[in-house]
Amino acid sequence: MPRLLNAAARRPGRSVAVLLAGVAGVAVVLAGMAFAKSFTLKVTSNVHVTNGPTSQFAVKPVNTHEAVAVGPSGFPVYTFQGETTHHIICKKTGSASTDCWAFWPPVTVSSPGSASKASGIKGKIGTFKNHGLNQVTINGQPLYYFTPDLMSHNKHQATGDELKTFGSIWHIVKASGSSSAATSTPTTSSTMTQTNPYPPGWG
Repeated sequence: MPRLLNAAARRPGRSVAVLLAGVAGVAVVLAGMAFAKSFTLKVTSNVHVTNGPTSQFAVKPVNTHEAVAVGPSGFPVYTFQGETTHHIICKKTGSASTDCWAFWPPVTVSSPGSASKASGIKGKIGTFKNHGLNQVTINGQPLYYFTPDLMSHNKHQATGDELKTFGSIWHIVKASGSSSAATSTPTTSSTMTQTNPYPPGWG
C-alpha cells in the first residue's frame, strides 16, 4: 500500500479522478446504510470469500465459501488487525491518496446503542464516535465495508479478506449458521468477476 499511496502523490491527475468517480458511486449506497433507524448485524451463509481480484495486496490467498456477518443492506463487514476504538489506524483524510475511508467505509448507525446482532455472530456489539459518526464495533474493533464489494452489487461475494493496505491486515467477520434473528446489546448468487479496485498503475 505505501507504493500505491506514493504513486498517487506523484501522479494526482487521472488516477485520482478514477478513484474519486468510484467513491462517489459508493456514497449513495452508504447514505442509505448510515441513516437507518436501527441496525442489525446479520449472517449470510455461503458467501464466496476470495481475494483473487485484489491479489496484489493479499498476504495470503483466500478462496472459500463462508457464513459471514453483513450489514443491514447485506454487504460483508471487516475488521482491521490491531485497530481498536482507542487506536484508530484506518483514518479519514482530506486527500484522495491517503483517505482510508474511501476504500474501507465505516459501518455506521444513526444513534449510539441502536445496534444489534444475529445469534451466529460471536462477540459484543457496540458503537463509538468517529469523525462525528456512530461507528459499529465488534469486541471493541471498528467495522468497515470494502468499496469494491459495494461497487460490485454482489452481496454473496467478499473480496477484501487478508489484504494488507493502509498499514495493517483486513479480516472478514466470520459467523455460524444463517440466522437473521437479532439479539440486542445496549452500548455507548452467482459469483461475479470483480475488477481491480484501484486505478491503473497503482500498487
